[in-house]
Amino acid sequence: MKRVTIAASLGLIMSLAFTTAEAHPRNYAHGHHNHVVVQRGVVVRPAPVANLVARTVGAVFDTLPANHVRVVHAGRTYYLHDGVYYARQGARYVVVKPVAGIRVTSLPRGYTTVRIDGRTHYRFNSVTYRRVNNYYVVV
Repeated sequence: MKRVTIAASLGLIMSLAFTTAEAHPRNYAHGHHNHVVVQRGVVVRPAPVANLVARTVGAVFDTLPANHVRVVHAGRTYYLHDGVYYARQGARYVVVKPVAGIRVTSLPRGYTTVRIDGRTHYRFNSVTYRRVNNYYVVV
């Protein structure tokens, strides 16, 4: 009877030891999973261009648009956003026509290309630019 009890105890211990072990160790590459590969064509579309707001010269605003760029020319500071130039007037900002010679690093969205005297110029919002080195200069 003593032998039966010992044998039963050993059998129980061994069965518990095997049931708590993992079927697959964590570092073992599992090969029984089903993998599904979905292949879809990628469609690339240009980002939509936000509707540009036409600002008339002389319009007055309390604040500047977000992401404006500060441009200094001939001692005067202009603020540029989407091709519209603003100048400070007291505590407010007025839309102004830019003076010739202002240099910017990029053209506004929606510009058009025009040929003047055989040279390529760029026009946006009644302002004409020409490329000089790495800048665009108001003409």
